[in-house]
Amino acid sequence: MTNIFCRSPHIIAVNDISQTGSKIELFIYDGSATVPSTPTYTLSKLIPASNNTNTSYNISPYLREYITHLNFNNNFSTDNSLTPYAEWTYVKVKTYNLISGSYVLDTNITYRVFDGYGYYEDGGNPNLGDILLAEGTYNYWYDSANSPSTIPAHSAGIVTAYLPRYYVVYYRNLLSGTIHTNTITSNGVYDLYRVFPTWYGAGNLMEIYDNSSALLWSSTFLPKTECRYEPLNIDFINKYGAWQTEFFYKASFENLEVTNTAYNLAQTSGYYYNGREGQRAVFNANGLRKYRMNTGFVDESYNETIQQLLLSERVIWSDGIRQIPIKINTKGIEKHKNINNKTINYTIEFELAYDVINSVI
Repeated sequence: MTNIFCRSPHIIAVNDISQTGSKIELFIYDGSATVPSTPTYTLSKLIPASNNTNTSYNISPYLREYITHLNFNNNFSTDNSLTPYAEWTYVKVKTYNLISGSYVLDTNITYRVFDGYGYYEDGGNPNLGDILLAEGTYNYWYDSANSPSTIPAHSAGIVTAYLPRYYVVYYRNLLSGTIHTNTITSNGVYDLYRVFPTWYGAGNLMEIYDNSSALLWSSTFLPKTECRYEPLNIDFINKYGAWQTEFFYKASFENLEVTNTAYNLAQTSGYYYNGREGQRAVFNANGLRKYRMNTGFVDESYNETIQQLLLSERVIWSDGIRQIPIKINTKGIEKHKNINNKTINYTIEFELAYDVINSVI
């Protein structure tokens, strides 16, 4: 089954030299439901000309509205934790050729849909694979005084992946060499912990093998302590349409920005002057809390992570108690290179995605 990453266009082409038009039917449903009996959407069009019978449809906008990233599912206790259905969806696409005034079924294909995107260089309809995190080496904040189950910000995050039955997730402790394996018992999209729960102080190698023992994916997750500052735990939807956890280790700063509307006052009494009333007052006063955070020293490969963070449309700051929606304000960065910058640190500005005074109607 192919994946669709619906922040980029996904084009369905319908072409037959004898057709005068075409139609597609989209049946959109999540993993907890069955295929709808009637199409969610039906799209149709006529051919451009008798010598150009190709018709094409961009189905991404219709799919994306069925995916919502309400909460970060911080899995730190379960080998086979299914990804919440709101994070992805299925679509069955039926295509038809309009021939001699009647629609004839052409193709019938089912896809998994994620809220990801391809870069321009990836070409049209890119398939980014089934494991929704790039391979690499990742750091996570470790504080031995706290338990991941009580302060989720201290856990290492998740890897979201579609895994068929009999695939194996392999963990190897980086200090003791102890091995833990998780064999997948049924097909599904899973939130896998990046670090085995009792190994936060050591870190681990994580590998995913298919049912023929071929290595598909490998990453290393390393603990990192911070003695002076309290790191900020940021979770965001990456280019694959899945949650990715990153930590900003160094100094952070908080600012309050207040807005209001001023108006001129008339004296309450036309006979007696009261100097305590003033001439001007304000209404509609509210504020935004804005922050500035620093990554600490990172490798040049972190450029890609920062790029995906800035391109993300859903970002959460986990403070250990709450999951706080935020909006990234930084609109541009210089991508540093080790050859030019011996030490690389990125500074990112963001604001809380709500007013200080509750103004929700």
